[in-house]
Amino acid sequence: MGTILEINENDFNNACTKFPKYKALAFIIEQEILSGGLSDQQKLPPQRNLADQLSITHGTVTRAYDLLEEMGLVKAKLGSGTYVSSSRPHISTLSESEYDFASSMQPMLGQQALVKCALNELAQDQNSIKSILNYAPQGILKHKQAFLSWLGKKGIRADLSDIAFTQGAQQGIYTCLQVLASEGDYVLHEALAYPGFFRAVDANKLKPLGVPLTNDGLDLAILEEYCLQFKPKILYVTPNIQNPTNIKYSKKQLDAIVRLSGKYQFYIIEDDVNYCLPEDWRVPLQQQAPERVFYLSSLSKYVAGGLRVAYSLVPKSWQQAFNLSIHSQCWMVSTLNIELAARFIIRDSFQHNQSLLEDEMRYRQDAFQGLVGKYGFNTRSGGLNVWLELPNGINVNQFNNFLASKKIKVRTADLFCSPRSTLPQVNGIRVSLGGFNSRNDFEYGLDKFEQALIEFREEDDVVI
Repeated sequence: MGTILEINENDFNNACTKFPKYKALAFIIEQEILSGGLSDQQKLPPQRNLADQLSITHGTVTRAYDLLEEMGLVKAKLGSGTYVSSSRPHISTLSESEYDFASSMQPMLGQQALVKCALNELAQDQNSIKSILNYAPQGILKHKQAFLSWLGKKGIRADLSDIAFTQGAQQGIYTCLQVLASEGDYVLHEALAYPGFFRAVDANKLKPLGVPLTNDGLDLAILEEYCLQFKPKILYVTPNIQNPTNIKYSKKQLDAIVRLSGKYQFYIIEDDVNYCLPEDWRVPLQQQAPERVFYLSSLSKYVAGGLRVAYSLVPKSWQQAFNLSIHSQCWMVSTLNIELAARFIIRDSFQHNQSLLEDEMRYRQDAFQGLVGKYGFNTRSGGLNVWLELPNGINVNQFNNFLASKKIKVRTADLFCSPRSTLPQVNGIRVSLGGFNSRNDFEYGLDKFEQALIEFREEDDVVI
């Protein structure tokens, strides 16, 4: 097939304000493939021609084409040129019956290509295949080295012995509870928290105790009161971006929590799984108190939930117990997915993918906040989700039922409460923005959300 790609110079210059020139060019070509503007086996322009057209160097085009090939989107054929090798036509994520604003997941913006490329590389690496097929209960050294190198670029320092891989952060939560507490012990948590935490608490036969939230994080006065009264063993927190309220803990709050941890001898489980835009992300609390904090994170909200690659930074005095607990649960964590992740997390193609995710989520947050702001709703944005505070005149259950009648799914605040909680019901919902794989689908879903808001406001009996 002949070359048909024409790149608009203004589009290229705009992309250059966000990326280096070679990444800007790769971004534009990738978008053409995503939209179906370039089909499978379509030939890209000769590098020299494209360089002249855009007034850039031949080397810049070469780097862009190399990046696209690394992502599995194009293939260079010796003596013939570079061709699209992965057609990805637009496939709507919307069904006719449902608009998913409930599932906290990231849109697929090229993660498939990252995994495909890693699989292709692994298929040619017999030594690595042999290593991941061997029994390795403590993990594979090169995997830990790759992850620690990547974490180091994020400002996280740790030793090789500190990192432990788990099959999802849920296993990390369960393991922390198992090694730190005994049946009947109290475990403190944010009043609204990740539902999987409560399941792990119940499985370990512990007593959950919710601490009310303020705009800065936990209510410190009540936290200390509970410490005096109940002598908890653990505090579970999500300080970078609280789930589901998107509260970002203040430094003063975090310093106080560490101080209280030492004073009342409880350990902290710091869950940093939720996606957080880089301008909002902070170096973990674990770096401040590595002897008192178990840090949990994963690639689920940054790459793909099905990858099941999570990691924990474990205090040295608890590493043996933590590893033995993992061993008792699954004998060893599968190393195949970790091998794939270790191959792509250090690549330019991964950083490019993350840049796309950042831009898309900023756009979606702004679009949703602008929409609901017109109707007087207060929001708190962050990552993949928006926390929507409902006015006193609107009952959260009635509002949720109305949205459900329009086939719009959200998550109400009560789903993030412990079944044993006696705290007042919170009048809010979590709206997830990442479940739509294309911007067209997201905007279509947003239109449906606005139509539902308008209809709801017109109801005569919306006040309960």
